[in-house]
Amino acid sequence: MKSYLKLIGILTLPLAFILYYAYSPVQIPPPGWKLTKLQLPTTPQATENKDTSSSSMTRETRESRNSRETSISRETRESRETRESRESRESRESIESRKTRKAPVPHEVLPDSSAHRILFFGDSMVEGLLRRMNCYAFANGYQMTNVVWYSSTTEIWAQTDTLRYFLDKAEPTFVMISIGANEQFIKDAAGRETYIRQILRELGDTPFVWIGVPAWKEDTGINDLTKRVVGESRYFDSRGLTLQRGRDRMHPTFNAASHWMDLVAEWMSGPSTAHPIRMDQPTDGKKHTYKTYALQPLNNWR
Repeated sequence: MKSYLKLIGILTLPLAFILYYAYSPVQIPPPGWKLTKLQLPTTPQATENKDTSSSSMTRETRESRNSRETSISRETRESRETRESRESRESRESIESRKTRKAPVPHEVLPDSSAHRILFFGDSMVEGLLRRMNCYAFANGYQMTNVVWYSSTTEIWAQTDTLRYFLDKAEPTFVMISIGANEQFIKDAAGRETYIRQILRELGDTPFVWIGVPAWKEDTGINDLTKRVVGESRYFDSRGLTLQRGRDRMHPTFNAASHWMDLVAEWMSGPSTAHPIRMDQPTDGKKHTYKTYALQPLNNWR
């Protein structure tokens, strides 16, 4: 019996040592020996647990990713819907705004309020206009130089140096013209275009207005020609005005000419004029005079 127990002890001691070494992290290589630790096979349960754990982690990862994608997709969709809603709202507001918006108001051109030096020249029609124009000049702080050349025409003003002389003398910053009364019934009105253009060349860049003839009969074309050459924004068309005439039945009376000048002054300060200037109406009721040159008709002109 003792021998049997001794044998069991001898066999058990090495086996216990081997099992301990197999599961212990301690390396005990006896001299000359090579011991290899046992690798116990993985149990099906461990493998199953590992697979289950891995599967669970994969599922959680997938669910997490799906959740993030769903969240991002939802946020993107909501953002797109919000943007589309905002754009739709802005579009509706824009349409409503266009419906209710008033047409833009044209930029108002204020009359030039400079202290102008005005040269007023032309035929005998200027004589009636200048009296009232002198009052406008005084009321608005202008200097006037008037030149009345009786029986003159566009041809005479263009073919002589008279205009150049008075331009140099007065040094005007604004010019008023009234020529054409003596050319209403000429046969070749179109031939006067050259003379009108020559007069305009003499003026250069100086702003001007041309006061048309208050025709007492239908003319042969001088008014239409002048209006076309100088431009509507620089031409006051006096045709159609009802004016009381003097003894010659051609020239307006001084009172009628004063009314005529009021109409011209209103137009000169309005937006339809190329270069509007201030023309406040005189209120003092006084007469005012400025330098006025009266030139007699040329004898034997052409």
